[in-house]
Amino acid sequence: MQYECINLITIVFESYWTIMRKELLNLISNSILYKYDLPNAEIGIDKSVFSTENDKCFSSVSNESLAEIIYNSIIEYSFNEFDIKGKDYNNLHAIALKTKLKYNEYATITSKISYGFHGETILFCMLYAKLGAKPVISRGYFYNPLESAETKGYDSYHIIDNNGQTELWFGEVKFRSGHTSGINSAIENIKKAISDNYLSNNFLAISNHKNNFNIAGSKIEEIINQWEANPIVDIIEEIKRHNLKLVYPILILYDKNKDGYDKSIENSINHIKNHHFTKTFSLSIPFSIYFIWLPVDKVKDIKTKVIEWIELKKHLI
Repeated sequence: MQYECINLITIVFESYWTIMRKELLNLISNSILYKYDLPNAEIGIDKSVFSTENDKCFSSVSNESLAEIIYNSIIEYSFNEFDIKGKDYNNLHAIALKTKLKYNEYATITSKISYGFHGETILFCMLYAKLGAKPVISRGYFYNPLESAETKGYDSYHIIDNNGQTELWFGEVKFRSGHTSGINSAIENIKKAISDNYLSNNFLAISNHKNNFNIAGSKIEEIINQWEANPIVDIIEEIKRHNLKLVYPILILYDKNKDGYDKSIENSINHIKNHHFTKTFSLSIPFSIYFIWLPVDKVKDIKTKVIEWIELKKHLI
């Protein structure tokens, strides 16, 4: 699958690389490495029972490199490309922390470690730089500083043209020390996320920001415009009419097992198999689900390093 991802990026999305800094792209490329797909007969590990296509397994070269990715990608995660152009990156970083994501400098270290942006920035980077899915809109637009709460909805809003079919990559991420906690939480959300009601609500939410889309003239923009012209029509019916597909990647980051990388992956797959049953989904458009597995050396150390750099106002790459 690695060669397929590379082909997709270089052929279909070559023109998009101007959005993300070359330094950040290189950091992601050198720090997050593709290992293998599941099912994998060679090591005897199946894919998740929920996955409709192959799971994808990655590794990281170090805790520090992942912390660097999180810390530096806050800008691209928080702002659209036209918000960034010609601006000072260090100023944008400070603005993002105060207005585009949940970060309270006066909170306890425990609270700061729990903030969702740690995982969401990694998901954003992997969908963009590893799987070639361009963000429709910056996730930062959905944060309301007055509420000071985690943003609701899908954890990512990306889009891809796959052989003429538009795919909505609206995914989720869990970044917790134990694999069971992250998996349980993700699976609890699947039934809600893979439904007409949830997709419809998220479409309506992004319609409030259509003037800030990264992809002008996209199918999403067209659907929203047509729905606004005739709001009596169900927006799901508009999505069907335009032949869109939902892709729901679920990124799980967790502490690596002491017995090694493969054992970490095997334990995660076995946990799903032994403790969860597949569900019936109420989504009436085509969809696919798969997991992206990324065991790391120590989750807490990565998040603590990011917080340390934020407090120190470390210079960006």
